[in-house]
Amino acid sequence: MAAEAKAVDSSLWWDPFDSLLTDLERASHSSDLPEPLVKRLKENHSWFVDTVSRFKPPNAKSKDALSSDKIKIGSHELIVKPQFREKALQVSSYLFLDEVQSYILVERCLQHSTASVDSIVQEPIHVILLRYYIERQCLLKCTRQILLHALCAGAGLKDGNFVREEALKLISDGLEGKLASVLEALLSATHPEQMDVDLFTLWAEEILIEDNLVLDILFLIYYESFCSCNGEKWKKLCSFYKGILYGPYSFARLAVSTEALHSSYNAKVQLLLILIETLNLENLLQMVHDEIPFRQGPSVFSLADVQEIDALISSFDTLEMKEAGPLVLSWAVFLCLISSLPGKEDNNFLMEIDHVGYVRQAFEAASLNCFLEILHSDIFKESDGSIAGYRSVLRTFLSAFIASYEINLQMEDDTLNLILDILCNIYRGEESLCMQFWDRESFVDGPIRCLLCNLEGEFPLRTLELVRLLSSLCEGSWPAECVYSFLDKSVGLSSLVEISSESVVDNISQIVETRHPVYIPGIDGLYIPSGTRGHILRVISGNTALVRWEYSQSAVFVLLLRLAQARYLEGNEEVILTLDLLSRMVSFNKAICFALMNISNSLHVQETGVNGQVENNGWVVEIISTMVRNLSPNPRGALVMSMALTVLEKMLKCFPSNVAAVALKSNIFDVASKGGDIGWNGLSR
Repeated sequence: MAAEAKAVDSSLWWDPFDSLLTDLERASHSSDLPEPLVKRLKENHSWFVDTVSRFKPPNAKSKDALSSDKIKIGSHELIVKPQFREKALQVSSYLFLDEVQSYILVERCLQHSTASVDSIVQEPIHVILLRYYIERQCLLKCTRQILLHALCAGAGLKDGNFVREEALKLISDGLEGKLASVLEALLSATHPEQMDVDLFTLWAEEILIEDNLVLDILFLIYYESFCSCNGEKWKKLCSFYKGILYGPYSFARLAVSTEALHSSYNAKVQLLLILIETLNLENLLQMVHDEIPFRQGPSVFSLADVQEIDALISSFDTLEMKEAGPLVLSWAVFLCLISSLPGKEDNNFLMEIDHVGYVRQAFEAASLNCFLEILHSDIFKESDGSIAGYRSVLRTFLSAFIASYEINLQMEDDTLNLILDILCNIYRGEESLCMQFWDRESFVDGPIRCLLCNLEGEFPLRTLELVRLLSSLCEGSWPAECVYSFLDKSVGLSSLVEISSESVVDNISQIVETRHPVYIPGIDGLYIPSGTRGHILRVISGNTALVRWEYSQSAVFVLLLRLAQARYLEGNEEVILTLDLLSRMVSFNKAICFALMNISNSLHVQETGVNGQVENNGWVVEIISTMVRNLSPNPRGALVMSMALTVLEKMLKCFPSNVAAVALKSNIFDVASKGGDIGWNGLSR
């Protein structure tokens, strides 16, 4: 008589998640999921909520069931093969995994192998361990894919769209809390004592990959507003971050390979970005703008939460651990914003906030450099679907930082350049953020737009900084059009001048008037006509002041003049930055090619302003062709040539005959004519 199967908890069974993940990734975002896939998602809903916590620890009932010939797991029945039993028990002890689930894992390794049963039994255990971690990671990726699919589906699908409903059900069933618990378990995980070095390396790498996946899902949940992060949750995540930096969750013990080191750095960055995002700096900026008191605003933190979080942040030592600096600086910005809200007089804590002390600590720890390092890290190149979100978080933080501490052009050059470096790395390559920037309705970009306008106000004195920032902001057709328009509609030029009592028109409003032409340094032939009025931006020293003249001249034209007159081409940073800007604008928007070809005709020289005439329809082409001809054959020269030829290539497509004729006339590749006589306007004499 056949032995009766021993029954165990049906939740121990799982269908392989790799095939389910493949089907999810292949599913169209523009239509409903196919019914068979919907059925599988419904069947695995509890796995998506509980994620890897559904893989259970060893227990006596499962071990006892494994000693029988048959095991019943819900509707599934296993015939226990004696040769797999011992392997399953060994796997169970290594992975601290339920004995029945360990058996399922061992049996499936046979299904995925063409080897014989005997050779599978002798297979090194790390093959089975690797299969286990692949299962866990595919499960986490399935949960992430459901959320991404729900976001991509958008509002175009009918209200009953399954994947959107499934995503919302995951949240309502407690996914956020489960992920936090899973993260804590992963951070606290310890390897079995009997593990050898090779197995420990595998274990450490896979644990860190899971950390990355869990944090990726948490970031999606908060960034895409599936749910909010209240004070209690924020403190818990912050305690994880502190534990990672200072112990007991230190990743140092897991950084046993290049891959593990890479994953551990990514996990720290992900958790930092989650903490910054959930400070809701964007909401605070809006509250400051609308003058809404803290108690009446949409903040999910109470004042009690703020005080408790402040106590937690104050325990971070930035001198001991510089990686804590970015979070400390973000908290300083948060405190500065809430202390700027109306009604703070009613709360002693808000009145006594010392956010400046946090800023000092953060700057001593070179926190802005840490943000730049983060932007240069691989997480901004490799992350699946979250890069735009990560950049957006840093954009919001930097905008709030600029607004909070009134960052302006009078700061130390090193700090200002560092802020500009961060901004350029945030916007460059991210069209969605560039489009938001040029949308005047986007209040979160407002402080950064003010910084840009301040740079333009000091043009051409601040040419390098202005061109560098604009080049990063022209990603995409419409942003490129906005950048060109911003430059073309420039309403003045600035220069350093000696102020005399005769030139002052109004002391109170700081208005001056020039009694003689003022030549713009670095641009031969361009000057401010006598009788032009200007506004003193700031006094540099003594009687020398920076004046913004009420003299309209297209900044595009001025940049081209500077390009035409540039010397030492390969070593001239302005040449490289200007060509980068031009090549990016014409690459993203063909209409700019037409604007550049017509710029000479549309800017006929007036009697005042420019000495000479700029009538050549191919002026821009000849400037660039002459520049290419005069380049030296070295790596820097090759870089300049590459950008210059990109501009010519795009213009050639719009004006084949015109561009070709001017380029050939300029002897663009005639090295023998290098160093020919060039006029003030960049044309060969």
